[in-house]
Amino acid sequence: MPEIEHVKDEVLNRVPTEFRPLLNLERLTAFSLDRQREHHADLSMYEAAQVAFEVALRSQHIKGDRKWAAIWRSRKVTKHWKALVKASRDAANASEGLRTAYADHVRTVAALPEERRQKALEKAQRRRRGGELAAKSLHKTRDTLSRKTEEEEQDDESAGQAPAASPGSPPLRGIGDLFTKKGA
Repeated sequence: MPEIEHVKDEVLNRVPTEFRPLLNLERLTAFSLDRQREHHADLSMYEAAQVAFEVALRSQHIKGDRKWAAIWRSRKVTKHWKALVKASRDAANASEGLRTAYADHVRTVAALPEERRQKALEKAQRRRRGGELAAKSLHKTRDTLSRKTEEEEQDDESAGQAPAASPGSPPLRGIGDLFTKKGA
């Protein structure tokens, strides 16, 4: 059964033997179509019986009944027929949903290895492009820092540093000088 290759034998052995064939998509499709036909046949029978019961029970007028009394009495019985109709319709829909959901599952499981391979390839390409961009940025930074403009060579200053004080000039004041007052 090609659909269940990914299932380990120990897990597969826990599935009862009568249900193992249903793990094959073709067999599940045949099974679910049979169940769906049965539920639709039951549905038609239940709907016909519901109508027959409604007609018969609603026509039972007893002397002294009010206008809607027979209908209210019949509702106690027909609500169960309606439940059978609804359950049969839901079972037919669920059978179809089972078939389509399992087909989607099988298709997804079959496609996962290729999708994961594609994602890994894309991730490797993104990393390679990121590495190339980082290398390019580092080379630009190195080239920018290695080139000194004429101004920097003359002043011999580095970026972010204040020029050195020349001898004989007053000392530079900083923010710390404002808090070193003596007195009081």
